[in-house]
Amino acid sequence: MKALFDRPADLSRLRFSLGVLGIVVAAAFFVWLLAGWLGWVPSMVDVFGVAGVRTPAAITVAALLLAALSF
Repeated sequence: MKALFDRPADLSRLRFSLGVLGIVVAAAFFVWLLAGWLGWVPSMVDVFGVAGVRTPAAITVAALLLAALSF
């Protein structure tokens, strides 16, 4: 059976890419939050509703956890 990753460098590159992806996703929601507070874009509450704000919060937390595990 062939190994999933032949070299440790492949695993390191994948982990780095996943970490960067997690940071980018979390940063996108954070920027949207700040821009919504300033009135430049629709607020997350306007888009998702009060109960639906849990969805972007969950995505942000999951992305930060992915980044933390990757780095």
